[in-house]
Amino acid sequence: MSELHTQLSVGKRNFIFSLLFLAWLVDSLTLFGMNVAIIPISKELHLTQTQSGLVISSFWLSSALMTLLAGWASDKFGSRKIIVIAVFMISLFSLLTGMIGSFMAILAIRFILGLGDGGLPTGSGVAITEIFKKDVRARAKSMLLAAQLIGGVLALYLAGLIADTWGWRTMFYIIGGVGLIVTLLLFKFYNPPKLIKQQVAETSNGRPMKELYKSSFLWMLVVMYFCSSTVHWGFSSWLPSYLEQTRNLNLREVGSLAMIPQACGLIAAIITGFLIDKALAGKEKIIVLIGAIVSGLCLYMMFNASSIQLAISFQSIFSIGDSAISMAILAIPLKYVSQKIIGSFLGMMYFASGMAGFIAPTAMGALIDGFGGSFQAAFFFLIGALVIVVICAVFYRIPSKNSSLIDHA
Repeated sequence: MSELHTQLSVGKRNFIFSLLFLAWLVDSLTLFGMNVAIIPISKELHLTQTQSGLVISSFWLSSALMTLLAGWASDKFGSRKIIVIAVFMISLFSLLTGMIGSFMAILAIRFILGLGDGGLPTGSGVAITEIFKKDVRARAKSMLLAAQLIGGVLALYLAGLIADTWGWRTMFYIIGGVGLIVTLLLFKFYNPPKLIKQQVAETSNGRPMKELYKSSFLWMLVVMYFCSSTVHWGFSSWLPSYLEQTRNLNLREVGSLAMIPQACGLIAAIITGFLIDKALAGKEKIIVLIGAIVSGLCLYMMFNASSIQLAISFQSIFSIGDSAISMAILAIPLKYVSQKIIGSFLGMMYFASGMAGFIAPTAMGALIDGFGGSFQAAFFFLIGALVIVVICAVFYRIPSKNSSLIDHA
């Protein structure tokens, strides 16, 4: 298969990627902003912890369902249409989030918003294969993960500040407005190579698609990514509430302190992406193992920390391990899976991540309610998921060269 992304000049490639970066920032702002906004929303709408978890989870249920369709559509039509539509939906329904007045209304709005979110990661995965060569794809993916984490840092700080000063509704109006501007930029200027669509359409009905769903390689990655995403989304969803309820912080303090672990995760994602393309190429399994063990230990020590300073320190180390796990797992299909089926492959992985995002916040909310407001059982739930990641990583193997799933060219 010809390397169509080499037809782009360096300047054009960087410009297209910068638009993709902006799209991820907008998505991350609305995603992580809700994790802080749910505190005043819950008080205003008189929600239980379980209901608060459902508000966060409703977003992930629709996101998970959409990833499967988006994976197929990205393989068939390319990334442009999927990404533009996704960012438009994210932006519009972020704006509408600020207008809700009931529990059922916010559930519905967040569910529809999740449909947009489900298209963005899968479309972006295909976009990376359209734009970049294999030997820099992990770095490109790390930059998109960095965009998500930068958005998380900004959202946690700004959400606390804006919600405390002007109210949580204003926060969603601002995010939605910025997102609509980014949508217009994408519509006008985002044009990755188009010939990729033709090649995929010609070849996607062959052996690779038949082999895909029988592959232990796919399902091992799906299980690892599901469990690691359970930890990531469960932790990030409840961290602001944990700091507010158990460490007695106000919204501004919650936003300021919660962004420190996010910043550490950001740095870890970028470094891991570069290392996977260079010194640690082929050693993704080791990164996952070390990251899972470190993250599990830090979760336990964070919950038992005697001071807020120690808790934040352990959270920061946890975020480093958590980002390394995600980066290593996502780099595997980008570096090894045939471009003919990369969208469908990533669709399955992001479906698993979306289902984890749906299950984890609600499960943790139910555990917190069930144990009288204690976060202990919820944290052990996350540690258990990391144990499964370790077990899967031990048995994971890249398929042999004769597998049509793998592109060794």
